Amino acid sequence: MKNVLIIILLIAFGAGLYVNFGMSQDIDQSDIISESTEGETEENAAEGTNETSETSSENTGEPANEEGSPAFSQEALQERYTQAIENNEVLIIDVLLPSYYTDGFTETLAEQFGTDNIEFNRIDIDTNTVDLTELTVSENSDAVIIDALQVRDYNDEVLPDRDIDNLTNAYLNIYNSDKVVYILGNPNVHEHENLASVLAEDQASLVENDYFYIDTQDVSAEGDFYDYEADAFTPEVESQIAQSIYAYMTE
Repeated sequence: MKNVLIIILLIAFGAGLYVNFGMSQDIDQSDIISESTEGETEENAAEGTNETSETSSENTGEPANEEGSPAFSQEALQERYTQAIENNEVLIIDVLLPSYYTDGFTETLAEQFGTDNIEFNRIDIDTNTVDLTELTVSENSDAVIIDALQVRDYNDEVLPDRDIDNLTNAYLNIYNSDKVVYILGNPNVHEHENLASVLAEDQASLVENDYFYIDTQDVSAEGDFYDYEADAFTPEVESQIAQSIYAYMTE
């Protein structure tokens, strides 16, 4: 009987050791498996987020614009500019100017816009509004800036007979050839009341009739407005005209 009790106690003791040791080991292994699974899940989630972020940034569908590139306020010209950049081409703007603009004016204008994606092409106008019939522009240009010739009319002493209709007809002919067209008003470089009156009348009339009119009546100069020996605008005046063009054409 005594031997039987001893055997029973040994069996009970062994069973207790198995339960304590086995259960502890199972719990420890479960914890390890749980921690490992959670770590892998977080790591995979992080990798998935990074991959999604990278994919999103690579597939925005937005064209890469040059840093500091101008945004044109006229939608038609902005579309052409965007298309030119996408095709690795330049936007061509003809600038029709009388002789009182210096040879360096288009360079001054290009510096104002600050991009190699725009090409300014100077075309000389050798007439006043009274004798103006038509204006020639480049076939491949996207936009055209036409000087309003107020100073030319003044210089040729035909200001009282100024024919604004000849100017607007030339504007519309170019506009109808699928180009964006601007008229560039002159500043009162001669500081004469008659010229000032014509500038104010042109600005009111052309804006009211929805022409793209760039007004430069506010141009001022600390020195001379006009170089009478060279019969041309001074560099200070040309710089401010270029600023006015940029401000009107861009947002």
